[in-house]
Amino acid sequence: MTTDQPNPLTMWGGGDRGIDRLSIVDLVNNGTLTAELAAMLWLLVEAKASILATAGPQFAGKTTVLTAVLDLAPPRYTFLQTRGRDEDFSFLEGADPDSTYILVPELSDHTAAYLWDEPLRKLFDLLGQGYSLGATMHSDDPRDAVLQLTVPPVSAPIGELHRIEIVINILLTYGERDMVRRVNRVTLLQPGPEYTTLAALAPGGDSLSVLTDDSSRDAVAQRAGVDDLDAAIAERRAIIEDWAVDAPRSAEELRERVVAYYASRPSRDD
Repeated sequence: MTTDQPNPLTMWGGGDRGIDRLSIVDLVNNGTLTAELAAMLWLLVEAKASILATAGPQFAGKTTVLTAVLDLAPPRYTFLQTRGRDEDFSFLEGADPDSTYILVPELSDHTAAYLWDEPLRKLFDLLGQGYSLGATMHSDDPRDAVLQLTVPPVSAPIGELHRIEIVINILLTYGERDMVRRVNRVTLLQPGPEYTTLAALAPGGDSLSVLTDDSSRDAVAQRAGVDDLDAAIAERRAIIEDWAVDAPRSAEELRERVVAYYASRPSRDD
């Protein structure tokens, strides 16, 4: 995706709901997540990891967080959105699995615009072919999300659930004047499925810890395909912190900065 092409993340779900959406810098500046966590997620999106943003209540910011993270993807990646309950995935004809994210507004049966049942089982087949997922779901916990997908009517094979990969859970609370949204937990699903916590909000919501043990660090380094995890995260964190000082005026301007970043390092095939 180049800067002169329509950004499907802006038109997420149809209509104009995404035109004034927040960027990853906005989310850092308002405390939804930290620059360190944003940097880690950037590294994983660069590696084309699938991402599921979850929260129990409505209006918790699932789509906002997901689209902000996906805006960090290299411009060589394509985003194609599902069309609803009767999806046959014919829109993928001619698509390259190795460079394509499949976007799903929500994994549920709440409306005809969402994906559930047989189309969702088909989606897991496609993830096994190399496509990546960007989706949201109502769930407070990665284990609950997996449970919802393994019981009828979806009945996804338990051996396929690790293809969701990254689960970002968002906590919605109420402050004195308005709602407060914070990334509460980030989990990497691995075969089993095994649940590796990559980031977690401390009790009371005062601080967000990222990659605090060797198992989480090793898992991210392996999934991202990097030898020096600290250097890779530090590079991206510094960029995000610089952008936070000179904040982009919109998510589209942030996307332009990401594209320019990758254009400056063509030797990495980005």
